[in-house]
Amino acid sequence: MTGADLRHILSKNIKLLRKQRSLSQVELAEKADISIPFLSNIERGNKWPHPDTLTKLAEALGVEVYALFIIDCSPKEELEQLRQEIIQDIKNNYDDRLEKSFVFNIENVVKMSVKQAVASEFKNLKKNK
Repeated sequence: MTGADLRHILSKNIKLLRKQRSLSQVELAEKADISIPFLSNIERGNKWPHPDTLTKLAEALGVEVYALFIIDCSPKEELEQLRQEIIQDIKNNYDDRLEKSFVFNIENVVKMSVKQAVASEFKNLKKNK
């Protein structure tokens, strides 16, 4: 993956997240404390924002910075991927030392947390439409 690829993913995701939240470029730029032309250039892939600016944009959009770089991943898919990674990490690192039932209980807690997070995300998306 090249820098140009990352810039394309970033620009696409910022624009998509902005539209999902029914924000104009003016509103997002104001929330992130950046200029409208700069935001426009970021969304078109012409400018590469400073890490501090990425943080401001992510906060204004209500996501973590890493979410701005996820390739074609819906919130539900992203959470499911994270859930799988957590469960696999638990199994890889603790399964030998813990009882199977304990690992099973942790899996259930993670599943419930993901379900709650997905429900909350979709509720926010519906509310922001």
